[in-house]
This record gives sequence, C-alpha cells and structure tokens, in this order.
Amino acid sequence: MLLAATLAVTLVSDLELFVGSRLDTSAPFDTYRIPAICRTENGTLLAFAEGRASVSDQSSNAIVMRRRLPKSNTWTPLQVVAADPPHALNNPCLLPTSSGRIWLVYQRYPAGHNEGSVQPGTSPESSCLTFIQYSDDDGMTWSKPRDVSSILNIPGVRSVASGPGVGIELQRGPHKGRLLFPFNQRGPDGWTVFGFYSDDQGETWFRGEPALKESETQPNEVQCAELADGSVLMNARNQAAGRFRLQGTSRDGGKTWSMMVPVPSLVDPVCMGSILRVSFSPDLLAFTNPNHASKRENGGLRFSRDGGVTWSEPTIVVPGSFAYSCLTLAEPNRLGLLYETVQWKGELEIYSIRYREIAIQN
Repeated sequence: MLLAATLAVTLVSDLELFVGSRLDTSAPFDTYRIPAICRTENGTLLAFAEGRASVSDQSSNAIVMRRRLPKSNTWTPLQVVAADPPHALNNPCLLPTSSGRIWLVYQRYPAGHNEGSVQPGTSPESSCLTFIQYSDDDGMTWSKPRDVSSILNIPGVRSVASGPGVGIELQRGPHKGRLLFPFNQRGPDGWTVFGFYSDDQGETWFRGEPALKESETQPNEVQCAELADGSVLMNARNQAAGRFRLQGTSRDGGKTWSMMVPVPSLVDPVCMGSILRVSFSPDLLAFTNPNHASKRENGGLRFSRDGGVTWSEPTIVVPGSFAYSCLTLAEPNRLGLLYETVQWKGELEIYSIRYREIAIQN
C-alpha cells in the first residue's frame, strides 16, 4: 500500500515558551512538562503545561498557561490556572469550541501518591480525581473546578488520564456538536483508552466504553481527530514492548471504539504523540512524535490523506531531543507545535517547552 504523500514544510518561528528554574533562577517552577495548545474561536493561542516543584510526575504540580493574542507575536506572562498544593495536578487537556468556550480537563493526585499507589474510588485522600473548568473570555479567567470523578472512576480502575493534549468538537454526522475528550485508564488488565463526551455543551458528561485491545498491547496516552466521514480516529502510545503506535476508530462519536491495532509504520519510543485534523477538504491529518524506536528524539511530522490508514514518511522538524508534543492549527496552512526538549547537566534532567510554527504547502 502506498504511503500518503508528504507536504512541503517550512519553519516560520521557534521560541522557548516555558523554562524552569533549573535554567532560569527567576522562574516560579523548577520544571515545566506536558504541553497542550489550542487556538480559540477568536484566534488566540493558549499554551498550557504542568508547573512542577521537581521533575517528578507528582510534585505539587500546578496547571499553568501563556496566551498569544491574534495578530501578535508576543506571549503573555505565566498564569496559574489551577493549583491545589501540596497535591499534584496532571495531564492538561484543552477543548476549544465553536461557541467560544474553552474547556480544560486535568487530574488531581493526593500528596504522597502517584499513578502506582492511588486506589479505585473517589477518595480525595487516596484516589486519582478528575476536574473540569472552562473559560468564556479567551482564557483570561476560568470557572471554578468541577469534580467529575464519579463519572469516570468505575470499579477496579485505579487511575484515569485525560489526553494529555486536546479534545475535539465534532463537526459532522449525527453527533455534530458533541464535545469529546480522549482518556486512558489503568485497570485490572492494564491500560486501555476511551472517550468522555457531552452533547449539551458541557452541562452533562458521559463515559464511553473502553476500546478493545490486542494481546501484548497497552493503549495509554491518547489523542483523537475527526475524519471526513464523521468517524473519529484515536492514536495512542503503546505502554508495552512493541515500539509502534496504536489506532482505533469510533463510528458513534466516541461512545464505542474498534480494536486498537498496531501501526508498525508509526515507530515510537513509548511517548505521548499528537494528532490533528488539518482540513476536511482536502482530507488531511497531521501527526507528531519522536521518530525513534528507543529514544525521545527526532521530532517527526507526518501526514495522512486517508483517515490514518497510511502515513507519509516523517519530515524531521525538530532534530535532537523531542518528547511530548501538541499540535494546533495556528493559521490556515500553518501548524503550531508545542513540544518538550531535554538537556542533561551531569545527572540533572532539564526540560524546557518550546513553540515552533511551521508553514505547510501541498
């Protein structure tokens, strides 16, 4: 089967957007990780991350943000959107809507607990909880957090995680207008993925069914994109031995999913990746991840014109260190890429999050 043809790409700009106190002693947080970015209905870019007290996944993390207004090249100073010290907030996932409202979902880990030690249920002292907030003013202010853990934390599931990255508002088919966040969960049989959705603009939310998985695979951090026929594609990290991505589809708006199957052509070192609907006409998806089987490096940009059945060969848009990433459509024919890069000073691991803008052309 022929691969989808790649597109011509041109670097437009590159900026270090989140840098911790390991490099900048004036920074309010030691480490920034887990990028998420979206473009609002008004054209504002919202870039999110976890602001951490250390490099650890759970270290009194806050959810932080910077904004870039339309027709501006300047980003606003750091803003703390959510914090609950000494507890850790994780996995920011954004969903901009056509109404102008922007949704934010994340998890709360109680202090002293991590993904391996939290317990099933909804106890604030021992369970992984999920909160949702929204903004109606392009990210300047945010609603109070709403706890939706009772919907998500089903019996036997120890932790759930939104994205990280972005959710989507469906634009086609019988579920047009549905808000859909991609999630993963850790249960008795390991990891799998599912959808979390609303049909009334976020008033009520529902938990979809977990996707089936093949033996020896463990679908983990996940992103999704709507396809031209109205179905939804999920693309997930494989938390198992196979060094490739996993994909599945939903034909009922994210309520149920097909089997998550390996995509051997999408080599992956077990890392979060990003998938983005660029356009419906032409039918075009973009995907980024570290293009390496064992190392988080060689940031590769690929395209698909057939709903993710085939992908182009990667264009290496970020040589060297490249870990988590998130794509958005900054402008027509221009991708915004928020990504992590790592440097080492002896045994000290130093993350920074950069924003790179890339022009694309058929």
